[in-house]
Amino acid sequence: MFINNINPDLFSIGPFSVRFYGIVYALGFVLVTYLLSKQAHKIKNLDKDKAVDLVMYLLIFGLIGARIFHVVSDFHLYKNNLLGMFAIWNGGLGFYGGLIGGLIAAYVYSKKHKINMMQILDVISVPMPFIIAFGRIANFMNSEHIGLPANHALCVVYQKIDEVCRHPAQLYESASMFILFGIMLYFSKKKKNPGFLFWSFIIGYGILRIFTDFYRSDYSIFFLGLSHTQIISILMLGISFYFIRKTKK
Repeated sequence: MFINNINPDLFSIGPFSVRFYGIVYALGFVLVTYLLSKQAHKIKNLDKDKAVDLVMYLLIFGLIGARIFHVVSDFHLYKNNLLGMFAIWNGGLGFYGGLIGGLIAAYVYSKKHKINMMQILDVISVPMPFIIAFGRIANFMNSEHIGLPANHALCVVYQKIDEVCRHPAQLYESASMFILFGIMLYFSKKKKNPGFLFWSFIIGYGILRIFTDFYRSDYSIFFLGLSHTQIISILMLGISFYFIRKTKK
């Protein structure tokens, strides 16, 4: 059994705190910017300056989409504290909302500058599981997305929540994302048509998310014994399998 009473603040200066959660996404932004800038010469009409601009748009729209998805999904957390909806530094981002926001930004920017959007998404998709994996570790430190009650040696008591020993669901998700990152690295070494890496990432994420969500306690049953994110994951799998078949033609 592990007692989670971790302070998520790395350090504080007066009322200003820097959290591991924020550091993860800041470093993720730097990593994606670096990789896309490095590959810019391989993508028609994309250069390093545009790569930086594009990642900035992806970050902004992705964060907006992710926050909206989280707030809508867990509105009960904010109905008595509406200003809390804007406290993004306290955590609370939904992957699929971020995905939609990022796709909108990528589509608009690519259309404007006549860039192949799928080539951009392929580059970004490789490091994404790596970033998400550390994001889940940050969730663990924040005592967010806690797991169901458990009775084994690896269970965790989140003292900020209660005294119940639970599955470390965030760490299960983190481990699954590290595995997916390894798979994405392997695929990235192979010559594939534009879009293959992106849709492979969505498929891998969707499959793993369906399984790891069974250990989470913060999602209620939505339909057929599944949470809303599991339903969305299944829908995304169907869409992804359709498009990944098209990349092979």
